[in-house]
Amino acid sequence: MDGPAPSTAWLERANRLALTARLLSSTVHDINNALQVISGNGELLELAPNADAAIIKRGQTIRTHARRASSLLTELMAFVRDASGRALPVTMKDVATQAVTMRHYALTKLRVAVSIEGDEGPVVGNPRHLVQVALNLVANAEQALAGRPGATLRLQVQRDAARTTLSVIDNGPGLDPHAERRLFEADVHSTDTPGGLGIGLNVSKWLIEQQKGTLTYARAADGGSAFTMSLPSA
Repeated sequence: MDGPAPSTAWLERANRLALTARLLSSTVHDINNALQVISGNGELLELAPNADAAIIKRGQTIRTHARRASSLLTELMAFVRDASGRALPVTMKDVATQAVTMRHYALTKLRVAVSIEGDEGPVVGNPRHLVQVALNLVANAEQALAGRPGATLRLQVQRDAARTTLSVIDNGPGLDPHAERRLFEADVHSTDTPGGLGIGLNVSKWLIEQQKGTLTYARAADGGSAFTMSLPSA
């Protein structure tokens, strides 16, 4: 199956991402060293002589967030280093969990209530590509939910004997009919904003189709958007 036609913008973006991946390892190492210092100082606050409850709680908070930041960096490095093109056993719930974990800070900052629902959903596919697509869908949902009171994002896994699906469902404003018609065309809804992967929905669709799957859009019951990636059940 032929891939999407490359464009100058896409090639420039791919080159930028490749350069970022090369620089990321040393950057993550330096940040982790700084986090160790921060965590150590948080522990000193907890152990300070005659420290009151407020100081001890602040030290615990510093250490908790430092550990979480370090864990997120570990997840990010695992994603970047996985260059395997092989199909491997993976569950859709693991894909959803990894995508949400990597976007935890942004989703929390936007005050989006996130839930992951359904069964494990075992499939056989390229784990990196599946997470890449899920991340792109979550990042798109973030844009739709920015500034929206009561924002919710549901990642729902469903499975039958033939197919397993992962749906990313938000309660944002949804898409107008013109955008729906052109949704999977090149350069439509590319996430070029900070936090987005910039791979575009057309490339996401192509990545899923390489694994005998589909990527579709439907308007959610509450008027938001529901993107569903579907693969053969394992």
